[in-house]
Amino acid sequence: MVATSPLALLRRSSPACGEKDPRGPGAEHAASAAPYHGLEKSHHHHLDGQHSRDRYGFLAERKASETGLQPRLLRAADVPGWYAANGHILTGYRAVRPSTAACIASLTSLHNETANIWSHLVPALVALAGNYLVWAYFDTRFPGASWPDRAVFHVFLTGSVVCFGVSAAYHAMLCHSQAMHDLWLRMDYLAIVVQILGSFLSGIYMGFYCETRLRGVYWTMIGILSLLTCIVVLHPRLQSKEHRILRLGTFVATGLSGFAPIIHAATMFPYAQLDKQAGIRYYYLEGVFLLVGAYAYAIHFPEKWHPVKFDIWGASHQIFHCAVVLAAVAHFDGLWSAYTYNYDNPRCS
Repeated sequence: MVATSPLALLRRSSPACGEKDPRGPGAEHAASAAPYHGLEKSHHHHLDGQHSRDRYGFLAERKASETGLQPRLLRAADVPGWYAANGHILTGYRAVRPSTAACIASLTSLHNETANIWSHLVPALVALAGNYLVWAYFDTRFPGASWPDRAVFHVFLTGSVVCFGVSAAYHAMLCHSQAMHDLWLRMDYLAIVVQILGSFLSGIYMGFYCETRLRGVYWTMIGILSLLTCIVVLHPRLQSKEHRILRLGTFVATGLSGFAPIIHAATMFPYAQLDKQAGIRYYYLEGVFLLVGAYAYAIHFPEKWHPVKFDIWGASHQIFHCAVVLAAVAHFDGLWSAYTYNYDNPRCS
């Protein structure tokens, strides 16, 4: 539970049932209103981008909450600005503590990063298992498959393991220190680029299954775009909060560049054939998931309109995480569908 919740504060400040309040008439009403006034003040603080700086250094971990089962959680005003980067998430923060063991231990407790951690940790493990299943059983379904045919599935699944695994680690280590936060944030950006690269390489392979020259051209294109994206997300002058939209836009633009080979392929093959040999419908669905998730993330929906209510569950970053996972599932389904068609309907001379 969030120890600073209005209900918890109300319980601690109100007199017992039937007992006279020694503070005099009206005191009970004032006490019940105080927590909400404090929270409202904190909310306006963050909408103005003004974080409390009186405890900017490392925060000692507080005593256990009233239940004795979970460390007490903090409000955004009680943690450093680099930690509470989303000014619309007001509660549920872990205490900043430079201890890797403490960060890992927080995986078993409930806080405002719990959903962000597990929404990518579980898919990372699933993708890892998927890598093994493809390696062990691919030849059973496709006995005549070449090693590049198998490799593109491993490239995509490995990219997913890296992307989701590093993302989960970043959110788990977020409360360690500013140095660790900055390090894992850059690692997270790089892992996203790895996922984009893996998606493009595998998708282009299926779309131009027999057109090796065109495949090489588009692989080169995505390689260059991925390199430029890495530069944008790693450049020291582009790491501030003010450049957040630029970084997000770079990822979206790189992702949308995937429509170039799709449009090219559409001029070469009838749509019905292209849909089967490339799995186009799945990639359209993948794009929808990514755009919806990126939009929610960019505008801070829904926490911007409903302060506190979505601090633990349902915040924009969590929506973005789920959208990315759904996009990865759609992509894998597209790869499998496309390869099944290409294998069962050989056309390469």
